[in-house]
Amino acid sequence: MSGATSRRKGQKAEQAVAKMLRAWGWAARTSRSVQGVQGGADLITDCPLSIEVKDHQRFELAAWLEQAVRQAEPGRPGVVFAKKRGKANPEDWYAVMRVADLLELVKRVR
Repeated sequence: MSGATSRRKGQKAEQAVAKMLRAWGWAARTSRSVQGVQGGADLITDCPLSIEVKDHQRFELAAWLEQAVRQAEPGRPGVVFAKKRGKANPEDWYAVMRVADLLELVKRVR
């Protein structure tokens, strides 16, 4: 797959996740649509997560999660939303984060 094709696929996945978050009541836009370039988390949102969106044939979860954590804003745990093959709706995709970050989120709502 060419670099341009891969970028378009990634942009489409980011837009799908932003749309889903808005349907759930969060403000969400792709960082590319706001800044014109990709940098930091893939989405700008008021959701308490720093979200990295991935649409790849092969999963590289460790590298993706490391990227999400490294780029996360303070107080926002890094999470990867990875597209599941054959599923267009991001609600059916995978979400991957560190266990400590998940437990901290659960603790906040407890």
